[in-house]
Amino acid sequence: MMRLLLAAAVLGALTLPMSASTTPGLPELTAKVTARTISLTSEGQRVTELQPNHYRFVVMDLARTQNFHLVGPSVNKRTKVAAKTTASWTVYLGPGTYTYRSDRRATLRGTFTVRPGPPPA
Repeated sequence: MMRLLLAAAVLGALTLPMSASTTPGLPELTAKVTARTISLTSEGQRVTELQPNHYRFVVMDLARTQNFHLVGPSVNKRTKVAAKTTASWTVYLGPGTYTYRSDRRATLRGTFTVRPGPPPA
């Protein structure tokens, strides 16, 4: 009986879904917020245009006075203003225009567009 329970536990652990942080092939976008800057990059390049897909956002919020707030079609995600944090989100970005900004400083903002295209493979 113990062997059966152990085998079931091992099989269950092997079939658990992978988390976003370990999903191979998921495109990663890096957001960084400081007291004076906000950016969104992919492989070191500023994001201006993307294809519809699921993306992993790694948000490095380095300022207690600002936050990172992503708004767009069916998306409204943010970090807290008073906290320095690193967050990881998996977000589906469909066609449309997206804005990332700080809720405390109107000049800290950027936009990018998701163009309609073929579905992700």
